Amino acid sequence: MAIELDKIGYAGIGLLAKMQDTIEDFIEGREKDEDEAEVLEDDQSKDWKERFEDLSELGEERYEEWLDKGKEEREKISDRIKERTNKVFSELGLVTKEDLEELEAKITKLQRAIKKATTQVKKTDK
Repeated sequence: MAIELDKIGYAGIGLLAKMQDTIEDFIEGREKDEDEAEVLEDDQSKDWKERFEDLSELGEERYEEWLDKGKEEREKISDRIKERTNKVFSELGLVTKEDLEELEAKITKLQRAIKKATTQVKKTDK
């Protein structure tokens, strides 16, 4: 049976996730409850293939969680940078891209209104 490389990677991440959970439980002084003890007994009764599959599934879940968490953090940092940059630009009296886009939208709206008004005036003159 050939094992796929991505499953090996996920199993490694799953192993790291289990270690992380164990360390967090130890640091926070959490004891294993009856449900967790049963899960551990079930894990010990499984053969290596089933354990590998479980680790692989856990690893894939954690990987997705970590990716989502990283994406959220990057977005937060990006938002903070934009806020600070806009604040500095404002203090220096510089125009931001958002300011320009707002002005362009207003100009476009005014141009449409002028065109509509002149079209109506031409119709009434005829």
